[in-house]
Amino acid sequence: MSEKGIPFEVTEIDLKDKPDWFLEISPYGKVPVVKHGDRLIYESAIINEYLDEEFPDTPMLGGTPAERAEMRIWIDFCNSRIQPGFVQIARAEADQFDEKVAAVEASFDMLEEYLEKNGRPDPYFAGDRLSLVDASYAPAFERFGVLKDLRGYEIPARFKRIRQWASALAGHPAVKAHAIPQEGLLANYSGWVPESARSQVA
Repeated sequence: MSEKGIPFEVTEIDLKDKPDWFLEISPYGKVPVVKHGDRLIYESAIINEYLDEEFPDTPMLGGTPAERAEMRIWIDFCNSRIQPGFVQIARAEADQFDEKVAAVEASFDMLEEYLEKNGRPDPYFAGDRLSLVDASYAPAFERFGVLKDLRGYEIPARFKRIRQWASALAGHPAVKAHAIPQEGLLANYSGWVPESARSQVA
């Protein structure tokens, strides 16, 4: 919304103590939810596409069917591989940590290979302006950043283009304006670390 210049108001939700009114409008009990007029839209990727179509002046999805399909593939990759990868590492038992990391890094290998083959990021997924792909990966990279303190894990230096992309996104004004402070992320996710791995918490 910030990137597209859409005026909005934010209502923060305590996910550990969700109010009844929120559960009535969010069937999965998850954030975000967007109320636009009489419409309630939920699920991040669907919200993003809805807003891009409803407010088309700053388009953030590809112009051709092929470009849109390509972007949707990598949005789905983020939602089905990268975002769950953060959860797998954060919640990994001590004796399964290396295994979970290897599985997540196999997904990073696929993403890094694609980025290198296609000359991306430049500096973002589709050039010098944010796209809906960037909007999906920015919060994912933000969460991976907290794993250094949470589990002693960082995205390895060999994933040069992924790290370059994450850094560019972190510095973008629209992303910076809504970034969650490190202490907030730690508060949100420190409870995910299992007892067997508590020694890894900084």
